[in-house]
Formats: sequence, C-alpha cells, structure tokens
Amino acid sequence: MKHADIKWQQGQPFSSEFEDVYFSREGGLAETVYVFLQHNHLQQRWKDREQFVIAETGFGTGLNFLTTAQHWLKQAGQQARLHFISIEKAPLRKADLNKALSNWPELEILTAELLENYPPAVNGLHHIPLFDHRVVLTLAFGDVEHVLAKLHARVDAWYLDGFAPDKNPDMWQPTVFKQVARLSRPGTTFSTFTAAGDVRRGLKEAGFTVEKVKGYGNKREMLRGALDTIPVSQTSLPWYALPKHETKSRHAVIIGAGIAGISTAHSLARQGWTIDILEREDSIAQGGSGNPLAVVMPRFSLGDNPDCEFYNTAFFKAVRELNALKQRYPELNWQQGGVLQLAHSARIQNQLERLDCTSELAQAVSAEQASEIAGVEMTTPALYFPQAGWVDPAQLCRLLLDDAGRNIRLHLSTGISSLEYSHGHWQLFDTHHTPLMDAETLILANAGAACQFTETGFLPLQHARGQISIVPATQSSKPLRCVICHDGYILPESDGRHVIGASFLDGETSTAPDPAEDAQNVHQQRLHLPGLFSDIMPVLDQRAALRATTPDRLPILGPVMDEDFFNEYYSNLNKGKPAANYPVASYLEGLYINAGHGARGLTSAFLSAEVISSMVNNEPLAVTETIWQALSPSRFTVRDLKHAR
Repeated sequence: MKHADIKWQQGQPFSSEFEDVYFSREGGLAETVYVFLQHNHLQQRWKDREQFVIAETGFGTGLNFLTTAQHWLKQAGQQARLHFISIEKAPLRKADLNKALSNWPELEILTAELLENYPPAVNGLHHIPLFDHRVVLTLAFGDVEHVLAKLHARVDAWYLDGFAPDKNPDMWQPTVFKQVARLSRPGTTFSTFTAAGDVRRGLKEAGFTVEKVKGYGNKREMLRGALDTIPVSQTSLPWYALPKHETKSRHAVIIGAGIAGISTAHSLARQGWTIDILEREDSIAQGGSGNPLAVVMPRFSLGDNPDCEFYNTAFFKAVRELNALKQRYPELNWQQGGVLQLAHSARIQNQLERLDCTSELAQAVSAEQASEIAGVEMTTPALYFPQAGWVDPAQLCRLLLDDAGRNIRLHLSTGISSLEYSHGHWQLFDTHHTPLMDAETLILANAGAACQFTETGFLPLQHARGQISIVPATQSSKPLRCVICHDGYILPESDGRHVIGASFLDGETSTAPDPAEDAQNVHQQRLHLPGLFSDIMPVLDQRAALRATTPDRLPILGPVMDEDFFNEYYSNLNKGKPAANYPVASYLEGLYINAGHGARGLTSAFLSAEVISSMVNNEPLAVTETIWQALSPSRFTVRDLKHAR
C-alpha cells in the first residue's frame, strides 16, 4: 500500500491527494478535545467502565488517538482498558508522523511510545497494546469501507474524521454509515467536525439521531448524535458467528507449555487473568518450541488473501513483542539481523519479479547486494526481510512466564487424557480417570495432541517431523551475519556452531534422530552455499520434533464448535440457501483451541494469542472477520458441508 503524500506548510502537514490539512491551524489538540471528547461525552461515560471502545475513520497524524489516550490515562481506572480502532488508507511515514506530532510537546512521552510501535504500511489490522496495556490501538490499514465491513467489534463512540466530504467523498458514503451502525450498539455516539447535508442525511438513514451544534473555532456548525436503533447482526455468515464468552472468574486452564500456550497465557495475564498451564513433559518448550534457535520471518506470498494478511500482520506483531520483551529482559537472545531467502525456485523468482510491498517487509536484492548483507558471498538474487531474525524459543518461553509473574501457575509432568463438561466447568482427567483440575475457560494449545479428545476429534491436525542439525563453524562461515534460507536454512554462528535444517516429513511421528536427515540438511548447505563449508562437514548434534500442521497451513484458532449442532443445522449448506435461513453457530461453552502453527509458530504465536484473548474477554477481535473465518476451527467442517462431503 502507498504512504500518504505529504507537503509541509509552515510546519503543518498538508495532503497532496486531498488538498487539505491534517489538523486545524487554530489548534488541533483543542479541536480534538472539543469535537470528539466533549461531544461524545467521554469524560462522564468513562466512569466505572472496565472497557471502552472508540473507532475512528482516518488516523492521520494520530493526534486524536494520543489526545484521547492522554485523557483516558488520567481519568479511567488503572485496570480499565481503552480500545481505539483507527482506519487509515494512506498511512504517514514514521518520519512525517514524528514531525507532525512534534507540534505538541505536551504529548511527547505518549508520542515516543507510539512511534516505537508504529507499524509499516502493510494491509490489515495491527494490534498494538500501549501505555502499560491500558490502551490497545488497532491500526487498520486499508480502504475504510472494506475495513469496516470486516471488523468485529461493538463500538461505544465514533470519531468521524476523514478529510472533508467535498475533498474525500469516498469516506462519507451511505455504505460507510451503514457499517458504522452495524458495529455500534444502541446508545453508541458519534461526533464529526463537518455539518454537510449528505453526511447528516446518511447518518439519519443509518439509524442515528443527528443534531447540529456549534463548531470549533471559525467553523459555524458540526454534527453529533447517537444510534437509537438495534444494529444488524455482526456477521453475514451465521456458521462463523462468534459466541459471547460468559465466565464468573478470570481464570483459565491452558493445556500445553510451548510457545502457543505460554504466549496465550502471557496475553491473558496482562489483563489480570490467572492461568494454570498443564504440560505432560517434565519441562516447557519440549516440542516444536524446543530447538536451540529458531527463525522469525514472514510466510511470504503475493496477492491480497487471508494467508498473506494474517502472516504479514502476525510477523510485525511478533517483532514488536520481541523488541519490547528484550527491552525488559536484555538477556533475551533475540537477534534482529534479517533473513535472506535465496531465489532457488521458480516461486521465489516470481516473487522477486513481482514484488510490490513496503521495503520494511521485503526487498528484492541482487547477488551482490545479498553478499553485502550476509557478509559472505552469494551467487543468486534473494528476497531480503530486514526486520526478521532469530530467537532462542525455550528462553523466550521462560521469560514470558517470568514476565507474567504470579498470574501463571505451571504444572509439569501433568498429562490430560479426557475432558468432561459439567455444571459450567470443564473437568480434566488423567489416564486413570482421576480428576486433576476444572475450569470455566479451557484452551487447548498442545499442538497435534489437541485433537485427541472426543470434543475435538473432528479437527484435521496433522504431524510433520522436522530435524535440525548442529555443525561446526568454519573460517568461511563465521562472517555470516543473517539467516539464509533456501530449501533449508542456516543461522549465523553461535558458540562456534551453526544451526542448519530442517527436514519436513508429513505424517511422521517419530522423534528419534535420523542420520539420513542430517545428511540431507548438510547436502542443502553444500548445494546452495558451496563456499561456506569444505567437503567434510561433521554433524555435532541434532534434534527432531513434531510440528502440528493443518491441510491449509493456517493455525486453528478460536472456540470449538458443537459438532452435532453443525451437522444437524448446516447439513444442507451445499443447497445454496440464503445464509439468513440458518441459525447462528453453537459452540462448546468455554472451550478454545490455539494449535496447528506448523513451521511458523514463532511468527504466528503472538497475534494468535491476542485473537484468543480478545475472544474470551469479549473485546474487539484482534483480526478481521475474513481472517477469523480462515482460522476458525469450524472451517474444515463448513467446507465439507458446502461440498456435501
């Protein structure tokens, strides 16, 4: 996507595309307070609220967001949480954002944290907790009408703040106002600087009461109002309707102490939940999370599709979380040294030729440029991911547990063989059918074993064996500065050794080391990087583990469906009947799953954790409806029913 084209006029940003200023010359901060905070009555409405949701059309310089956050932090309770969703089609570059916000030194501290976490111009929802997690900014980059149609939220107040209707008419269409109403609840308010007749009529037709009041400064009038009708359903596809999570306690049990389970526990702990993690092994991070070092990089693809949007936004979410954790724990072995993906296949060559994205995500580089980046000689062009890197997964898991403190209790050597739901609680039993624990909220994050239970047996989780090898560094390989990927990969030297790998064998369930896979890992390095190693390349150590994969290579995230309900009420989805003829989906109360991350678990884990957290807290969904449907545990059943399988 494109950045905003900015001109500067006496220190103020001016949009070349819309020929309009970003904030009032008469005092943008005071205008924000008057138009949006005052006329949405926010100071009064924030009292005694544990959660409040504001949505904005047009993030611009972020002035409205920062001003609102400043007031929220002063007025709301310490445990209260503000969700601020803001949509922007042409985001400012970070340098322009910094220059614009420098006009407001009273926001300097808040501005610095925003800039530190400001995402690249990549389509999708960027979920950004800020200010000790008291404010969550969801920056939605994309066209306003398309983004609104895919949001899942219940908004309490709207800031309608695009460029003026005569300058940017697309943002003020009746279809936009209908989506604003859909995402609202009875009593949701709005305010806007404009008093244009088309805006007034469009909002009334969408179900809002609208009144004119005095505008700010020299503006004669502005509009404010509230929704006085019942909004339409959140989703047009009832089989993907999300349940409202009902719980009397903020306590959850999570099965699985790998990166999926621990990141989910960490996310919930930040919101005051207490979590019991049950792990069948005698230590954490034993499965796919147990390699000595692992790569954090996008699962890159071309085009506009759910896979691309999910993995791109998940990647930048992971980078923000890792950077923040390293600030708190400098010992974290997170090295943001970049990743080079060699153009060893027709698919990668096609991506190089058609690459069209922000340079912060990926760059096409020549062999000479790749050599300069890597510090060793490259003979082929490559894709370069400058913000990617590598991390110690087990150490990461330990630090996330430390960071959560007493909110997480860890139970090792605790295997669960069956579940039973009774009187609003899930009871967990061991192999002797001895009850071990119960919970209103149960989250399965135990990789491929998540489908071992009767309640989840329909899930098509599969195993893929992977083996990494440890080889000694050479004089030629020691200068390597970044990860290099080809049919395998190699990480820079650590303690005189390189991690290389990795095999990927679908359906294999053994974790015994295999010399043949070591030989294959070595062969890939010699084939693609012949200058780094001599003919003798001894393997010093190896590790094999199982990855949990899915048929479409996307994780399985969300509430577990009631299989009997789906088979009964959606059995004729192949008939093409209107969606409105079907009841909304039914789920097993309080049961969620976070599994199937495959070879990109460290990339997808942090955003996936926020998806689960947003669901059990009944917060705005951390991804769009489109992404949620692509991740839903129900998706395979729905596809089968639609094709009468």
